Amino acid sequence: MYQCLGQVTTEFTNKGEIYDSTITYEELFKGGHVVWFMIAFQAQLNLPLGLTDSIFGYNMLYPYTDDLVDSNDISREAKKEFAKIFHERLLFGESKYDPKVHFDGRPSNIADLDLLPLLQPYADRIVKIFDMVKFIENDWQRGGEYEGVYMALATIHESQMKSTLQHAKVEDGYEPTMAQIEQVSAEKGGASLIAAGFLVEGQMTRAKLAYLEYIGFALQLLDDLQDLHEDMKNNHRTIFTQSLVEGKTLDEPTARLIQYCYCAPADEKFSDDKRTASENQSGITFAHYIRISMMRFSIVLILEAASRLEKYYSKEIYSELSKLSPIPFDQLKTIRVEERLWAIVQNQSF
Repeated sequence: MYQCLGQVTTEFTNKGEIYDSTITYEELFKGGHVVWFMIAFQAQLNLPLGLTDSIFGYNMLYPYTDDLVDSNDISREAKKEFAKIFHERLLFGESKYDPKVHFDGRPSNIADLDLLPLLQPYADRIVKIFDMVKFIENDWQRGGEYEGVYMALATIHESQMKSTLQHAKVEDGYEPTMAQIEQVSAEKGGASLIAAGFLVEGQMTRAKLAYLEYIGFALQLLDDLQDLHEDMKNNHRTIFTQSLVEGKTLDEPTARLIQYCYCAPADEKFSDDKRTASENQSGITFAHYIRISMMRFSIVLILEAASRLEKYYSKEIYSELSKLSPIPFDQLKTIRVEERLWAIVQNQSF
C-alpha cells in the first residue's frame, strides 16, 4: 500500500506537470489531498490500486476551480456565469460529446470555447477545467449506468457554489448563522467524498454513500480548522471562525470533531471486504484496517492544526489536546505532517 501511494503520487505529479507546465508544486499538493483517500477507497473495495484518468481529473479540478470561485478579483457576475456553464458541462457534457473519443491529455484549444465576453479573461483557466472533465469521461461513459457519476459531480459543484453563503459581507450587513454554516459544511464535505466514491467505482450502494458522507463532513471540518487564519482574513465563516466571532473559544468545536472521528463507522463492513489484514488477524479485513487508520490519521492532523492555534483555546483544553498527541505539541506545530509525508512517499525508491 505504501509503495502504491508513492507510485501514484509521483504519477499524479508528473501527469499534472505534463498537462500544465505552469502548475506549481503548491497547486499539485493541494490537488493531491484526496488522491490518497481515493486509492485507499480502491483498497477498501478490493479494486486494483492505481491512478486512473478520472481520479487525476477530479483532483486537478480543485486548484483550477478554486482560482475562479474563491478569487476576490473576479466579479460576482462572472462567477455566476461560470457556475452556470460548468454545472451544465458536468451534468450534460458538451454538445459534441462522442463516447468513442478518448481524450489524449493534450490541452484543448481555447478558441474552441464559446464564452461570453465577461468570461473571456479567464478562458485559459476554464479550458483546463473542461479538460479535467474530459479525463473523467475517459473512464465513465455518459448515459446509462454511470449517470450517477455526473450527478455526483454536479452536486459537489452546487455545494461549492452554495459555500458563498459562508462569506460574511460586512458592507452589506450580511452575517451567516451557525445553522447555515453547519448545513453548508455538511453538504459540501459529504458531496465531495461521494463524488470521489462514484469516480472510483462508478456506482454506489446506500451503505457506501452514508459512509462517505460521514467521513466527508469530518474531512471538511478538518480542512476548515487547518485554514482558520486564512478564513478569518477573508471573512469566510466556518464552524470554527464563527465560534471566534461569537466570542467563544475553539474548545467545543474541536472536541466535537475529535469525538466525531472516534465515532466514525470504521467498523462498517461492505460486501467488498475480502482481504484480511494479516494471516494472524483473520477477523480484521484489510478494508477495516484502512478505515481505522484513516480516521486515526485525521485525528493527528486535527491535533496538529490545534497545536498552532493555542491562543484560541482555554489553557485546560489546550493541555488536554497536547496529552492526546503522539508527538509533543512544540514539535508537532512545526512538522507539517501532510507535506512531509507527501514528500517522503513521493521520493521513495521503488
